[in-house]
Amino acid sequence: MPINIPEMLKSLVHPGRGFQGFLCEFDQSQVDALGCLYCAREGAPAPCQMTAPVIAGIIAGLRNDDFGLSVTTLIHCARKARLRRLAPYWNRPSDLWWIYRGQLMHDVARIYAEGESGVIAEQRFSMLVELPGGQLVEISGQPDLLYTDRRHLVDYKTTKRVPGTWKQYRCPDTGELLHEGALAWQRKYIKCMHCEAGEHEAKLIVGEGPRRPYSGHSAQVSLYRLLLAENGIPVDTAEIVYQDMAEQIRLDIPLIPLEDTYAYLVQRVAAHTTSDLPTVEESWECDYCAVRATCDGIRSGILEPPADLSAC
Repeated sequence: MPINIPEMLKSLVHPGRGFQGFLCEFDQSQVDALGCLYCAREGAPAPCQMTAPVIAGIIAGLRNDDFGLSVTTLIHCARKARLRRLAPYWNRPSDLWWIYRGQLMHDVARIYAEGESGVIAEQRFSMLVELPGGQLVEISGQPDLLYTDRRHLVDYKTTKRVPGTWKQYRCPDTGELLHEGALAWQRKYIKCMHCEAGEHEAKLIVGEGPRRPYSGHSAQVSLYRLLLAENGIPVDTAEIVYQDMAEQIRLDIPLIPLEDTYAYLVQRVAAHTTSDLPTVEESWECDYCAVRATCDGIRSGILEPPADLSAC
């Protein structure tokens, strides 16, 4: 079915709050999404690299800021989600390239599932969560691919770079961990307080372990499993498939017990539904946040918090 872009934009844009449009790649001016689409259709001026199908795909992949709580929203910063519903913001199309890329794999999974029995793809499920005070909150989620006959869940992640092997640096004398992470130690030596040497040559003490999923992704898969269980669909195993422009890798994901997953879900829902402005959850997200200027302004006292927090 053809995408009705104008109708979609009516549901996306709220005057005075939420997503308002794009920051032009050419001159950084604020432009409504339909204007950006028309500009791309006519041949956007350099240095803009956007084309009309990509802009249309980004718009089609955008979710209304009033959509409600989803599994994807819950694992990310609650303060960002709240401010996106209350404060006006604009995005550069290039910052939303991930939406377009993600749609490609989701469409492939959906088309594949249409011809397969025992397979569900891109279907949205919902459940109710009861908070400590008795409040019931509905959350939803849309798992990428589910093999019901195998009770196996697959989540696809398009990324700039697939996760590398996990690197650990340990003192050769005591075995104490000095540093660990997905990236290699960038200096020649690494300090050590556990032995007389005081430092070690990094490349001589590095050990490599299995790849690990990126932050939040394991929790997301376990939340999908809980959501499916609440809808009568059991899941025993899960994997995340990471894809970059060169390769894809599959990572088996240990699933958190359902009881522990529900406790985590209650905690995240409470953070997202507090009557106050949620506290800052500083992470890598801050560098890519469309409402960071508003968030920083409130934190520093330059801006007042939005008046009607109950609107969320």
